[in-house]
Amino acid sequence: MLCTFLLLTGLVAACVVAPWPKIRRALRDAVRKPAGPAAPGGPGAASAPNRSPQTLEGILTLELVAGEITGPQYRQAMATVAARDAERHPLEVPPEVTPPEPA
Repeated sequence: MLCTFLLLTGLVAACVVAPWPKIRRALRDAVRKPAGPAAPGGPGAASAPNRSPQTLEGILTLELVAGEITGPQYRQAMATVAARDAERHPLEVPPEVTPPEPA
């Protein structure tokens, strides 16, 4: 049982850790490189002007992946965003309704 667990853990670690530098490098290059106009009708033509993140959450995620902020900084920023959102748009719970009695 332990041997299987260790083998599975090692396999998952190898699949995630090995390509991680390439993934970070590709994301860093994508963030730094401005999106140019795409050819009409070509792949990505509809989303070419909007390649940068449109939300604060997207920007924070790109900064985290690019290594510009740390995990604790990301979590703190996301907690601040969630608190601000809860303050601006409080959750409204509908009133409790009793079900109709069976006939």
